[in-house]
Amino acid sequence: MLPSPDDPGLLPAPWWVPDGGLHGLERELHRELPPGHPLYGLRVRAVARCEACDDVLFAVIDRPFRWSVVHLTWSGRQEQPPWPRTTPLVHLNDLLTQHSPHDGTSDS
Repeated sequence: MLPSPDDPGLLPAPWWVPDGGLHGLERELHRELPPGHPLYGLRVRAVARCEACDDVLFAVIDRPFRWSVVHLTWSGRQEQPPWPRTTPLVHLNDLLTQHSPHDGTSDS
C-alpha cells in the first residue's frame, strides 16, 4: 500500500509529520514563491517533512502533478528562481523511488 496524504504515518523514515502540524510550512512556502514558480498561486497542503534533508512533501490540489517535494530556504521572503527548489511528482510512489534509499545529504 502506498502512503497517502490522509495517512502520512505510512511514509517511511526519514519522512515524518512534525508535532503541531504543518501549517507553518505552508505559510513559508507561500512567502517564498515567486511568480512563475510551478507552485505559485496553487492550493497546496503540507503532508510531511524529511528529517534527513529538510525537504517538505506537499499535496497539490487539482493539478496534473499531485505532489511536490520542496526544499524551502527559510528566508521568510520571496525567492528568485529556481528557489525554492521543487520536484513535481505525479504519483506518491515517485517520492519513494527518488528518495529511497535516502543518504541524508542535500544538494542545496
